[in-house]
Amino acid sequence: MNHIWKIYDLNRTLSDGMVSKAIYACESDESGHSSRKIGEVAFTTGSASDSEFIAYEDLTEDIVLGWVTGSIDTTTIEVENSSSIASSITAEANRTKENGTPWL
Repeated sequence: MNHIWKIYDLNRTLSDGMVSKAIYACESDESGHSSRKIGEVAFTTGSASDSEFIAYEDLTEDIVLGWVTGSIDTTTIEVENSSSIASSITAEANRTKENGTPWL
């Protein structure tokens, strides 16, 4: 099973570049089947004056992924995606009917 974590979008304050929310996804695939879980994490602490503050233009996806994965239960999300894919693979293997025509 392959799980890829991505940041889809960030919400920030224009005046100081403080990120208040990240929209993330875990995209999983196996044997041509896929599943995706999209979520968001709100960041309610911190200040642009903090010594650890990273300017918006200096952020990377890896930095923000670290914030996100440190705030959520990644294992549960990966297990849910894996389960969904396993169900899809099982359903496909057990199908007995199909729609379609023999020509294109």
